[in-house]
Amino acid sequence: MDLHRETTYAADPAAVFAMLTNEGFIRYRAKAAHAVRYDVTVEPRGAGARTTTRQSLPADVPDFVRKLVGEHIDLEEVIDWGPPGPDNSRSGELRLTVTNAPVSMRGTIQLVPESGGSATRQIVDAELKASVPLIGRKIEEAAAPAVVAGLDGMEEIGRSWLAGDR
Repeated sequence: MDLHRETTYAADPAAVFAMLTNEGFIRYRAKAAHAVRYDVTVEPRGAGARTTTRQSLPADVPDFVRKLVGEHIDLEEVIDWGPPGPDNSRSGELRLTVTNAPVSMRGTIQLVPESGGSATRQIVDAELKASVPLIGRKIEEAAAPAVVAGLDGMEEIGRSWLAGDR
């Protein structure tokens, strides 16, 4: 299942990249998602970075999915960010794996300058996939709203963070 989300932040791409690769912000995001446990790693890589977040979230999913995952959904999110472009844009490879179910998401995340560079549009294009015979599509459809809510929640949390709320 293909997913596309766009978010706009009132900050330049360098500030948004700094936020998205800040351990404090990633922990703030995990707490806001009600993670019962989480672990965050940020590794600088040249002019880019790799962020790895492992978290366990309450399983607020239909019963047929809960049979697969139990009471919690265990996620591992890895984003490999490249260096800035000439216009200060950034792109990264996004991988999200549900470690206690055969569900994953792969795609790209881009930070594109807008309004003369004073704002940033974040674009996520990804494919959500459930590798379960016969019911994979139903699992994807059940998981998609939670993934979209997580992406939309990141927008709200990001705006709060950039405004100084921590």
